[in-house]
Amino acid sequence: MTEIRTKTKYLRAGAAAAALALMGVIFFFSAQPASDSDEVSIWFTMLLFFFRDEAAAHALNGVVREAAHMLEYAALAVPVWLFFSTFRLSRGWRGIAAFAVCLLYAVSDEVHQLFVPGRAAELFDVLMDSIGAALSVTVLHLLAKRRSRKRRPVARTQLSQAERDTLAAFSAYVRRAPTAQAVEDPEGFVHVSIRHKILPMTAQALLQADPPLPSETAEQIRAEALGQVVAQTRRTEQFLRACRAMQAAGVNPICVKGIVCRALYPDFDLRISADEDLLVRPADAAVCAQVLASLGFEAAGTPDDMEIGYYHAESGCRIELHRAMFPADGGVYDRFNALLGDLFASPMKLQIGQTTLLCPAPDQHLLYLVLHAYKHFLISGVGIRQIADIALFARAFPPDWKALFAACDAVRLTGFLNAVLVLGGRYFDLPLSTIDAAQFRAETDADALLQDVMAGGIYGSKNTDHLHSGALTFQQYAAALAGKRPKGFAALFPPRDRMRRKYPYLKKHGWLLPFAYLSRLLRYAVSDHDSARALDTADRRTELLRQYGMIP
Repeated sequence: MTEIRTKTKYLRAGAAAAALALMGVIFFFSAQPASDSDEVSIWFTMLLFFFRDEAAAHALNGVVREAAHMLEYAALAVPVWLFFSTFRLSRGWRGIAAFAVCLLYAVSDEVHQLFVPGRAAELFDVLMDSIGAALSVTVLHLLAKRRSRKRRPVARTQLSQAERDTLAAFSAYVRRAPTAQAVEDPEGFVHVSIRHKILPMTAQALLQADPPLPSETAEQIRAEALGQVVAQTRRTEQFLRACRAMQAAGVNPICVKGIVCRALYPDFDLRISADEDLLVRPADAAVCAQVLASLGFEAAGTPDDMEIGYYHAESGCRIELHRAMFPADGGVYDRFNALLGDLFASPMKLQIGQTTLLCPAPDQHLLYLVLHAYKHFLISGVGIRQIADIALFARAFPPDWKALFAACDAVRLTGFLNAVLVLGGRYFDLPLSTIDAAQFRAETDADALLQDVMAGGIYGSKNTDHLHSGALTFQQYAAALAGKRPKGFAALFPPRDRMRRKYPYLKKHGWLLPFAYLSRLLRYAVSDHDSARALDTADRRTELLRQYGMIP
């Protein structure tokens, strides 16, 4: 014990000395008059880039100075963080304290420069200092967690009893078969069903359980399922009304997913859709917006967005207007859009009541369902209902399997497609014997995917570990698709387009991007519990990507 305390004291004293020394160095450079400071930074720029003339160095001097701000405070954050690590503070509070000290010193340093000839206090410099400190604190925080936490297995060994019962009930409903299995954990069954948005389709198995549920519990479950169905009916009616109004205005958008998939299930409105997706030609977007506004829909977005959401408060109907099925990102999603081609070229007609809707051609639509499922699998997770959607669609519209596998092979999704199809055959009566593509492997081990599917819930959004690990798995796949090595910090600093979707205020105020990055870093730094589990989940899901050949 005495030895440990002695080491702690030495570490504390050493970290404090190093931090004070770095503060002194920063103070020294800040105390230089503007002319002397510029001379030093230009000399350093020439040395760094091997320039021989000052003109070239002057051109890069501003960038080098701002980078120096980040590096100074990234370095300062290390001994400050180590200093606080010697106290009984949680990792989250340790990071907050270290960042606060660096931020306060950055502010004081700018105030100090007010008294130096030719120098001034710059808010942007404080921002760059803060980003450098936040980056160091975040990296140190995550490294400490990886060192201290217990390693979890790459994949869970089995589904929970509630997950098995829910899956059996859902499978029986889709196949129109009687549910033979008893429900051993009713509360868990309801939780899993709600997590996957399939309660209206699984509730009957629970209500027929033997022994029967208490009457009050059964009534609550029945009311919840019925309420979801009634709400879905209202949303469907409003959506069809909106489609007819667009058609009357001379616009006929393409309906994708939601209502098309619902038509494949035994009971149309038992398959719940949170929103409906419509693909519109860019030239028709303004007309669609006017029609929706006239019907009482409120827009969430700007006319220039590739995807705009509309919400009808009275009915609860949500409609998303897309100009492309995947957001343009210069990488993964652009390749997905290219594989889909022109969905307006040869659309299929679908009759829902008195309304005729246009949908993508079946082969294009099935490919989209696979790509869309993989998008969610990659960034958060894919639910069992999406697996059922793909299986039922392939049953209803048998595709050109060779073309489907060729398209998926072009983006490294053959293994994922194989696992999805095996699950479709196992639980939803997809006839695997009819798949004639040479790449199909009926012996594919789909259990690992199934475990991830059941853990994630609908679109993976019900599992925060999946959501927080998504940036890491996305970067792994994007790098593999581009034939590059994944960049370590790309998950912390996503591209501008992804940041705009996460932080809507960037759409109008793009100059706030550094603040958004800083907010993101701080969120990871202070999230002591979730980020540790997210790293475990990222490790497990990365192994899943590797197992199915999506990354090398």
